[in-house]
Amino acid sequence: MLITDPNQADNPIVFVNEAFSRLTGYAHQEIIGRNCRFLQGPDTDRNDVARLRDAIAAKTLIELDLLNYKKDGTTFWNRVLVSPVFDGEGQLSYFFASQFDVTLERERLSRLERERVDLESEVARRDAELIASEQRLRFALKAGQMGSWSLDIQSQRMIASEGCKENFGRPVDEPFTYEDLMEAVHPDDRAMRDQAVTTAIAKGTLLDVEYRLLTPGGEERWVQIRGQANYRADGTPLSMVGVSQDITDRKRAEEHRALLAGELSHRVKNSLAMIQAVISQTLRRATSLEEAGEALQARVFAMAAANDLLVQQSWEGASLRDLLGRTLAPFGADDGLQFWLAGPNVQLPPRIATSLALGMHEMATNAAKYGALSVEGGSVQIGWEIGTEAGRRSLRLNWAETGGPPVSAPDRTGFGTTLIERVLARETGGKAVIDYAPGGVKLTVDVPMLGDDGDGAPLE
Repeated sequence: MLITDPNQADNPIVFVNEAFSRLTGYAHQEIIGRNCRFLQGPDTDRNDVARLRDAIAAKTLIELDLLNYKKDGTTFWNRVLVSPVFDGEGQLSYFFASQFDVTLERERLSRLERERVDLESEVARRDAELIASEQRLRFALKAGQMGSWSLDIQSQRMIASEGCKENFGRPVDEPFTYEDLMEAVHPDDRAMRDQAVTTAIAKGTLLDVEYRLLTPGGEERWVQIRGQANYRADGTPLSMVGVSQDITDRKRAEEHRALLAGELSHRVKNSLAMIQAVISQTLRRATSLEEAGEALQARVFAMAAANDLLVQQSWEGASLRDLLGRTLAPFGADDGLQFWLAGPNVQLPPRIATSLALGMHEMATNAAKYGALSVEGGSVQIGWEIGTEAGRRSLRLNWAETGGPPVSAPDRTGFGTTLIERVLARETGGKAVIDYAPGGVKLTVDVPMLGDDGDGAPLE
């Protein structure tokens, strides 16, 4: 990540972390003072550059993929997130930018696109073979778990193959009439299906329609029907022949992808909003860029630790004990000498896990600077339990420091304290209270037992 100063000529880079140097191959002194365009090259998309330039001029957040060049001349795809940072009076102070190498991701997407094109080409070739040869038609239908059918338009008499009957959930050894097919169509899809058939016959076009059906056992399925009408010389429609295919798995996969995309978009927006708030507050309260950089790195690490756990669990939740272990590892939690953890197994929803990780990091940071972790013999006890709050089950977490220097309440409320008492409480839907007891700082967090979507799902 890096920070630029738009108040200087050409918006130069004024801070960069080691990860950026490793990514680009440039040393720290080769980067500071330069405009970010030094990473661009002859193959960098000018339209993307223009979009980035316009966003900077408009002082708005932007995320895009840029083809950049490393110091040795090799190219890489750089996912850039640029966010403006304003001071307390609303004046632009800095631009914060994060970079992520997505070269492998882009290559995978390119390969998938080629595979998709190849697959579509193969499907088109097989369709041509189905029309050209009845023998190859039967082979393709059987291999593809498809069915065939023919309909006498005048008499409404239909002949269905075994595969077609199976698509509709019908026994292969029993009759399956056109009336049976019409009855099987989902009530909400009948008008759409009838209109598609009527249009295909009237215009002589290919019938290609997807709709839901209900099997005799009450199961809902999706089928795709393709067909073509045959006509007399005077244009009177005689018959229609075609194929059927059970596309239930495909439809469910599409619905699942859409659901995942929606959930991902929601979580990304939440994460970006939290990151932007942390960045803004950190830069606003820091006394130097170095201090801001160190604080940002530590806070982003805490959020990343929570996200790593959530990814391992497919974003279904994270273990509270594992979350504390990862978040507090930089402060010595692994050696077991200064941290004592005690409580039942609790699974936290994603939103609460991320917020709690950030709050625990702030508590540990303060303890390492001023509290029990700043001296030998000091320790922190973290305990949690499931209880009842206002008639609802809730999680209570207690942080207690002992063996540290004498404690007194601070003269002013810092960002860390604000984050713990206000942001943590707001994000978890509960409350957080810090007690500056003489014997050691204490924190009590109460979290309602709700899922991440607020539907009442338990935390454990």
